[in-house]
Amino acid sequence: MPSKVGVRINIPYLQGAYLGLNAIPDAYFLGDGPSCIFDKAAHIHGRHDLFSTLLSCDSEHRIQHTGVNVFNIAGDCEGDIASGLRRIAAFRGCGAIFLGSMPMCAIVGTDYERILRDSLAGSEKPSFIMPRRSAVSGDWLDGYAAVMEAMADGMDLEEAKPEPKTAALVGYMMDRNEGDHLGNLREIERIFSALGLKHTSIWLSGRPYEDLRDVRRACKIVSLPYGRKAGKILARRLGVPLAEAGLPFGLEATRRFVELLGREFDCEPAAREFIERELDAVVPKLEWTVPHAFLNRRFAFSGDPHLAACFVEQIESLGGKIAGMIVIGGDYHLTPEQKQALERRPGTRFEPLPDDVREQWGALSEGGADLVVGSAFAFGQVRRGRKWLEFGYPSEDTHFLRAEPFLGFQGALGFLSRAANEVSRGLNEERDDE
Repeated sequence: MPSKVGVRINIPYLQGAYLGLNAIPDAYFLGDGPSCIFDKAAHIHGRHDLFSTLLSCDSEHRIQHTGVNVFNIAGDCEGDIASGLRRIAAFRGCGAIFLGSMPMCAIVGTDYERILRDSLAGSEKPSFIMPRRSAVSGDWLDGYAAVMEAMADGMDLEEAKPEPKTAALVGYMMDRNEGDHLGNLREIERIFSALGLKHTSIWLSGRPYEDLRDVRRACKIVSLPYGRKAGKILARRLGVPLAEAGLPFGLEATRRFVELLGREFDCEPAAREFIERELDAVVPKLEWTVPHAFLNRRFAFSGDPHLAACFVEQIESLGGKIAGMIVIGGDYHLTPEQKQALERRPGTRFEPLPDDVREQWGALSEGGADLVVGSAFAFGQVRRGRKWLEFGYPSEDTHFLRAEPFLGFQGALGFLSRAANEVSRGLNEERDDE
């Protein structure tokens, strides 16, 4: 028995699925379950993402629910599911339909495949069922990945025709439609273009369903950590090679990303030239900042495991130290080597209990770290203190109205600039109090 019990700090599966749906503007979802299925959309729409379209003033919300609850779940609810599907299919903005369920409904054994098939017979709207098992045991990263997996497995890929020097990127975490992610997408596209490559589609990218079907033209699938399984499914169905890339968050991580593209697409000279040119432009701009804001400074981080691994590399490469980490996501999302590397850093906790966070992070947020970087979800457990930078999902107080990437070479410069400013501000405020 564990010494402590409680609800661990993580984000539910359905919330991650909503982030995926939020990134496909014409995707609609019917959830088999109570009204909280609809209410959860408010955690994203207008709160984390100012430009979310999950909810609508005309009631044609992209998130719908059947109303099944603990009192009527034992009854015959198939008619409610069928009518809900037909209602959504008639919405003028609907380009694709996803059907899922709350855990209490998922374990009942409802034949969703048959209901979906019979209800939408004759409809031209593509439809998908979210993986049932993951809905019971998975977390938010599983939910986000499940949207892509459902499409990769069921999407109509007829007339697929791979084109030379054409790639699809599968597994980008598009958690909102604001400038930080729009900037990331521009950076990714700039990298592909600099190497003489064409991308056919980025999963997911805020683009509609039909745009995602451009994956049919890819001669190779490049997957990122948030969409490994979907990448494998697409590569198998299309009969094209798969390359698994790391997240290009940080200078070194971006260098590895570009080098991988160079090897996989036989354009290594162009990759080397691009890396050299970008580093020549970025590194000198950090010359003054590093000794003042990063060298021997202490940083705490809270976020998803993939961002966490890259954050550690960035900070330590600039001479900073990791004082603690809350990893919001199961450790199984990382390779054993990545997991062990994070656990070697002091104060690292995967899915900790709230009491553990308050005990260990209270001192960090009150001056034990020169900067605490994390999401609103993590900051809800401790007092933020003076030196903090909101980053990742959810971000409730920090929004981006113009392109401000954090991925790629330019994104690394932008992220480190934000971090350096907050470190300096905190240090100056401390001096004022002396």
